[in-house]
Amino acid sequence: MNDVRKACFTFDEKEREKSIEETKEALQFLENELKDKFFGGEEIGFVDIAAVVISFWISPVQEAFGLKLFTSEEFPKLYNWSQEFNNHPIVKERLPPRETLLTFYKARYEDHFGSK
Repeated sequence: MNDVRKACFTFDEKEREKSIEETKEALQFLENELKDKFFGGEEIGFVDIAAVVISFWISPVQEAFGLKLFTSEEFPKLYNWSQEFNNHPIVKERLPPRETLLTFYKARYEDHFGSK
């Protein structure tokens, strides 16, 4: 999700908008591919694990940077998947606290854009 990084840290507004659109295209592809509870069916599989950036990391990033990349309205199946994945007992005990990430990304935002 290199486009997410570009959407967050690019100063150029046109480049940011392009990155947001490219991110949403990738999310739409995944939305269309999701057929069951998880990408692998009823159990968590490799694709689910690889997509943790979507399920867990995008939410605090978009909140800290004031972006709208991943919403339940735009991507309902993917959003439901992310909730199931994040709340799975095995996944839940291994992810860091959301507030810690949010604090980290807000500081990154201030460091990057506060110096502009």
